[in-house]
Amino acid sequence: MRKAKLRSAASLLLAAAMAVSLAACGSSASSGSGSADTKQASTAGGSSAAVEATAQSTGEDPVIPDGESVSQDSDITCATYTDFTTMDPMDTSDTISGGVQRLIMDGLFGFDDDMKVIPLLATGYEANDSATEYTVTLRQGVSFTDGTPFNADAVIANANRWMDKNGGLKRTTFLSGVLASCDKVDDYTVKFTLSEPFGSFINCLAHPATLLMSPKQIEQGQKACADSPVGTGQYTFVEWTQGDHLKIQLNKDWWGYKDGPDGKPLVASDAGFKTVTFKPVTEGATRAAMIQSGDAQVMWSVPAENADALKSDPNIHYQQTDGLVTYWLMMNTQKAPFTDLKVRQAMNYAIDKDAFIKICYNGIGTPATSMMGPKTQYYKENTPYPYDVEKAKSLLKEAGYENGFTAKFMYSNTSTNQKVAEFLKQQLQQVGINLELEALESAVLNQKVQDSTAAGKDAEVELYYSGWSSSTGDADWALRPMLAKESEPPMSYNISYYENDEVDQLLKDALATSDSDKRKDCYAKIQDIVWEDCPVVPLFHMQNTIAVSNKIANVKLYPDAAINLRGGRMAK
Repeated sequence: MRKAKLRSAASLLLAAAMAVSLAACGSSASSGSGSADTKQASTAGGSSAAVEATAQSTGEDPVIPDGESVSQDSDITCATYTDFTTMDPMDTSDTISGGVQRLIMDGLFGFDDDMKVIPLLATGYEANDSATEYTVTLRQGVSFTDGTPFNADAVIANANRWMDKNGGLKRTTFLSGVLASCDKVDDYTVKFTLSEPFGSFINCLAHPATLLMSPKQIEQGQKACADSPVGTGQYTFVEWTQGDHLKIQLNKDWWGYKDGPDGKPLVASDAGFKTVTFKPVTEGATRAAMIQSGDAQVMWSVPAENADALKSDPNIHYQQTDGLVTYWLMMNTQKAPFTDLKVRQAMNYAIDKDAFIKICYNGIGTPATSMMGPKTQYYKENTPYPYDVEKAKSLLKEAGYENGFTAKFMYSNTSTNQKVAEFLKQQLQQVGINLELEALESAVLNQKVQDSTAAGKDAEVELYYSGWSSSTGDADWALRPMLAKESEPPMSYNISYYENDEVDQLLKDALATSDSDKRKDCYAKIQDIVWEDCPVVPLFHMQNTIAVSNKIANVKLYPDAAINLRGGRMAK
């Protein structure tokens, strides 16, 4: 069996750019922003000009000459939209907790600002052609902040945790179903053996779930990992009072100040802040007031109703950028009338995507051009279905529904989702489709929809509003949970009960190889097939928003909406 050539840091970056989810990847059904998932699948828009023109930024990062940043002597406060859940990567299913964990702990691999995979504690890897064996070389001269050496033994201690099917942690299934063993080749080389082909494995090692915890802390038990994480990161954990604040402080001995991809430092020597205090502030107007008054230097996400005020504030750098989350109206393809392709196509023509984004999300987003966001690896743009009421009516007539029909629309009862429901009801009424709106508490909705054990034709759900992101940055975790037959509830998130043998085979083929060109071709075909089959109405790609003091440079959000403070620098 031919082995892939061992990749240097430079070649790894190139391969990742070609090849390659909340720290979580997953559903965004319960709220108007953010993302989370708790399930793992059981196996391992407009024109391009429209998409490219959507990133917005007001104000500018300050120009800070080399060596003149004062951030390492400065304390900052970040106002977040919600509280953290845990500091244990293996028990995390929300983006905000995973984002802070990325600052404290490093993974073997991680992401650059654009969610391209880069080597962190790894320096390279090789994979066999069948994507069942991955040999990873490790960075030398690194220690955890408790003094424990980082080496092959430390990786194995973490991998044993990933493989523990009885751990009871939310991320137990992330790799436990595919990772068979992790073996020491030498002190700075490990070999991962998988139980089946899994071409997305390196991307999974870049996911926040696989951040590396000190073996000493792992020995202290799950509570220690959740309450006081210890890693090799740019920051060390200080304290966490749930509901009030979480504080971290700079680790000036961090390896990333001296080394990184291509042998160059990961960040400037004067990047980072003396301390960072995260304060959860769920009320959007209060967060906006904090950044405007200077009580906070960073705040996210920006409530749509406060965006214009922050854009016009000269003391604030407002950023609005493309991300990974895509929202859809999901149709149960196993229940009439959505068994009929013409009906599903009519639904796509009947909704004005631009008006939807403007009215429901204050213009913060772009019409969907794929089942997955533009920043996801292997994204392929498709042409959105235009808004065409007469075309929709014609298709319904051809399908035998000239007088329309009535369908139940289920969604979580947030204020944003209620606005979405009322907009969609008005739009579809124009072509004779009547929506019966059913707003439910998230827990009840999840039980009825995500946890249903009924076959698709017997499931209660008919229409459902939801979104998804892939915090592995890879197409597999963006598509397989949504489209594979094996991902139908309660296994994962194929709430459309979409079944297509060709798509299932292409998903398997993409995972069965480590060849980036072959994977790219598989995912391109999937996106084209699904765009024609219409198991969902792709509505919009959500954009990420953040507001930062105009004295601070290079603080932003990753495309998966996690905070990116790594290269932050402050002007005098």
